[in-house]
Amino acid sequence: MAKRMPRVACVHCVGGTALLDGIVREGLPHDCAAIKAAHPEGIGVCSWGCLGGGSCEAACPFGAIHVDAERHVAQVDRKKCRGCGKCVAACPQHLISLAPAANVIQVRCSNQDRGPAARKACPNSCIGCGVCERVCPMGAVHVIDGRAVIDDEKCVACGMCATKCPRGAIHDANGIMAVR
Repeated sequence: MAKRMPRVACVHCVGGTALLDGIVREGLPHDCAAIKAAHPEGIGVCSWGCLGGGSCEAACPFGAIHVDAERHVAQVDRKKCRGCGKCVAACPQHLISLAPAANVIQVRCSNQDRGPAARKACPNSCIGCGVCERVCPMGAVHVIDGRAVIDDEKCVACGMCATKCPRGAIHDANGIMAVR
C-alpha cells in the first residue's frame, strides 16, 4: 500500500481590498456563506476572490488558517496545517484546495476572467499570458482556460514561474522566490 503524502491547504487568492461601491467591510458578517447569500454577485471588484469572512478560519481545528486583516484574504500556516480539508469544505468560493506539502509553488488566483477583465479586477490576477508556461523547465505549468495551472507531479519547485510571473499570481509558499 502506497503511503499517503502529507497535504496542506492552499488558498487560490492573493487578496485585495477593492470592494464594490456601496459595500462596507465592517458591515459584513463574519461568515462567508452569509456574505455570499447577501451578495451573490460578490463583494469585491474581483468576484472570484476571497470574501474574508473567516469561515475557513472558524472551521480549522488546528488554528492553521486566518484572515489577514489588511488584505482580507485567508492565509495558511503550513507548519500548523494537517490537511484535514475542513477549510476546503467551508469556503463557498471554492478557493481552497489541498496540495502535497512538498509542493511550495502555488497559483494564488482563481479569477476566471480573461486578460483585460482579470487585469482590471485585481493587480495580482493571472491574465493567462503564458510566461510561466514558457519558462518552466519541467513542463509543469500550463495555461488552461486563461489561467495558470501547475501539475504537482511534474513541479520541482525551481521557482522560475513564480519569479517571472508579471502579476505575482504564482507564489512560493516558503516566501523565498516571491516577487511581490
